[in-house]
Amino acid sequence: MKDTQIRNRPHSFYFWTALGLSLLATAIHLYIINRYSSGMPYRDDFDAIFGFLNEYPNLHFPQNFLFLFSQNNEHRIFLDHLVSLLMVSTTGRFSFIWMIWIGNVGWFLLVYLLWKFSKKNQISFVEFSPILIGMMCLSHYELMTMGMAAVQHYFQVFFCVLAIWFLVSNSLWLTLTFFICALFTAGGGICLVPVIFLYYLLQKEWRNLLFSIATVGIVFLIYFPLLGYIQPATHPDVLLALKSPLYLTTYAFGFLGGIGNTYKFSIALGFVFTAVVISKWKFLLTKYPFLFWLTIYLFVTAITNAITRGAIGIRTGQGSRYTTYSLLFTAIVYFSCLLSATSLKTRLRVVNAGLFLSLVIFVYWYAHGQENIAARYEDLESGVLQHPYEDWAATSLNRATAMGYYHPTKNPRLSTDTKANP
Repeated sequence: MKDTQIRNRPHSFYFWTALGLSLLATAIHLYIINRYSSGMPYRDDFDAIFGFLNEYPNLHFPQNFLFLFSQNNEHRIFLDHLVSLLMVSTTGRFSFIWMIWIGNVGWFLLVYLLWKFSKKNQISFVEFSPILIGMMCLSHYELMTMGMAAVQHYFQVFFCVLAIWFLVSNSLWLTLTFFICALFTAGGGICLVPVIFLYYLLQKEWRNLLFSIATVGIVFLIYFPLLGYIQPATHPDVLLALKSPLYLTTYAFGFLGGIGNTYKFSIALGFVFTAVVISKWKFLLTKYPFLFWLTIYLFVTAITNAITRGAIGIRTGQGSRYTTYSLLFTAIVYFSCLLSATSLKTRLRVVNAGLFLSLVIFVYWYAHGQENIAARYEDLESGVLQHPYEDWAATSLNRATAMGYYHPTKNPRLSTDTKANP
């Protein structure tokens, strides 16, 4: 493949253009996080952070240890709890801005892992630059400046991808370790289970398959009955979504193509991307198994999301936080086209097309993402508590303040107070 590789000579036009655009996209991404990170809690921050830290000092071992694994909605968010507890234990205070930055580290670790794959397969920085620019877009604006969600979602995706990395690298222990990390960071880690089982089944690695089944069984026993899993009352009935396979498929396409943002375009984009990857499945399976099994993981995630959330509405699969999966899928499509190129001319065309499309994605989502991030920031900085149950949120925040580990950066108030005193 070296003869078809675009070499990044120090003074080449391609190299400096790719480097400049990549640095600009990364700088803008970091600036947006810094500019619009608020020290005030937002929605699930109250439940996941204050709900945990307010109660933790009242517990003793082993209850306080088990409390680290407690639920937030349908997820067990051990990493959120651990990070917040360590922050308070070491500094004496909790900061949502610090939490936001810690969470975003997970996204950059994922980008680094994709770069590591690129270097391993002789993909130059110029050829990687469309991936970097695309991953720096603001499509996942919902996560970028929300402390609890950033830690939960970014690290869950990173742990899942890392588990697949070790899966195809024949490291059973690290695969299962990061599966467990993903599962206890957010419930989406469960989507790794069929991927791991299917991989060892097709590889006819019976010992690894049996050990994986045993490990998953023990982990599920702990996760569900032993830790007392509670099905959220607001969770939709999965049977409603299962009644229509066509609906599930359409939902999954919209999920995978969520980077397209609009309803119909996302579904069409997901369909086209899926068709491209399916057309190259043998090539990926034999030469680039990491990409193949990462694709399987995304398919499982899309279908699982369709089953568990499809009853809420088809647009729920195209939410901002789920575009992280769509960006990963877009990267796989690009890698597939790039690595299957049979000539330098074709490879150049793929890079040029990828660079152009990544810039389109970045510019489009800058306009949409920045607007949404700024709107949330203004709401938070107004001091009005951003939670469906404001009275409970106020009580939770006041207790955190009284305990001394949190100090509001703005004067907190209820929306009724704002209406009464315009």
